[in-house]
Amino acid sequence: MSNLSVRKNNTARDEYVLLPLTDIYETEGQYTLKMEMPGITKDKLEVLLEDNELEIRGEADRYSPEGKELKYSEFSQYNYYRKYNVGDDIDREGIDAKFENGVLTLVLKKHEAAKPRRIPINVK
Repeated sequence: MSNLSVRKNNTARDEYVLLPLTDIYETEGQYTLKMEMPGITKDKLEVLLEDNELEIRGEADRYSPEGKELKYSEFSQYNYYRKYNVGDDIDREGIDAKFENGVLTLVLKKHEAAKPRRIPINVK
């Protein structure tokens, strides 16, 4: 289940959003983010990298069947939003995104210079 948060807008009204549950993994060559965003479709999903900020937005479709009046609901119909600061070690051209079964997977590759390397020791 995602956490409800208030996102400050540049407008007079704040927006309630869900923070998608996220797992972040790191290897020598990349970071991988897995974000749970049930109810979102690919066409309503946006991933934006600007400067050092990675922004993820997902817009939920509002379910309202024609000719029916809602009497009780436990479904949340909030949009998703999450923002991360990314370091200079990320290759801006090496970011891949995949969306499957309500899970967004982002792979952020590291610059070659940021990857650890073993320094050989010479013996004289």
